[in-house]
Amino acid sequence: MKHKVVIDTDPGIDDTMAIAYAVAHPEIDLLGLTTIFGNVSAAEATRNALCLLDFFGHDADVAQGESRPMEINPNPHSYYVHGHNGLGDIDLDAPKRRAIDQGAAEYLVEITRKIPGEINICAVGPLTNLAKALELDPTITQRVKSVVVMGGAVYRRGNVSPVAEANIWNDPHAADAVFAADWPLVLAPLDVTTPVVLSPSFFADLRSANSRVGGLLADMAQFYTRFYRSHSGIEGCIPHDVMALSWLTIPGVYRQQRGSMAVTTQGPGIGQTLFQPTGRRSVDPMWMERPQHTALVEIDPGFFTADYFSTIVGLKEH
Repeated sequence: MKHKVVIDTDPGIDDTMAIAYAVAHPEIDLLGLTTIFGNVSAAEATRNALCLLDFFGHDADVAQGESRPMEINPNPHSYYVHGHNGLGDIDLDAPKRRAIDQGAAEYLVEITRKIPGEINICAVGPLTNLAKALELDPTITQRVKSVVVMGGAVYRRGNVSPVAEANIWNDPHAADAVFAADWPLVLAPLDVTTPVVLSPSFFADLRSANSRVGGLLADMAQFYTRFYRSHSGIEGCIPHDVMALSWLTIPGVYRQQRGSMAVTTQGPGIGQTLFQPTGRRSVDPMWMERPQHTALVEIDPGFFTADYFSTIVGLKEH
């Protein structure tokens, strides 16, 4: 049976890579995209989501979500990483349809009521929509099949501060609420995203094998790669958000660890993901009260890269 998926997203170049993977993979049934501020504004994220689905020839729902964090002032959008339009400054045709007349949080609550026990929410942006869904209906935790979050850093340094990863940093209060909820949550942190670097030659081969979709991803990756070259000295780019989808399809590529999670919500460490492995005692009773979740802590980069390539190549050209 296919994995029924809703992606909570702020497209974003790596978001585009993840959406393409979801559309292309024969084991994924992409039902909807809920949009969120982050790489771009919520309105820009919605437009990008609609444009991408049109390009891929897919009719998934699009529901626009929150435009700002729950408590902190918004951080600047990541245009310097993803381009002025979030898509590496690649222009797509204007969308042929509009988002549905329902907010993202309401959509998440409703779709899990319609199809209880089957929806996998793959969250690859700030977690504000998920936190709002929890506020609307706390019993959503009993109806989701899984919540897979691309975010945080467990044993690695952060990418926006010494300790914080961007998605968690952009709304730490929302992330802490999501981690405090007792639902089947899997965290795909920087520990498993940063070891995977897709090189220019990878994208050249992808373009040759699938000129339309592979070509689009290769074009977007040029902007992304320039950022990584100047920022980190990496000759390639990191497809962070794809990991939230690939955990569903190739879970064996990851080493997992169970534990409790929390987020620092103030001070110089704001946005830090805190992880307490199962079985490790703590004097602070808060850790005894937190639910147990799964963190992905290691990945086989070669297996992941081969899977991503074959999946995108298999997407029929329109």
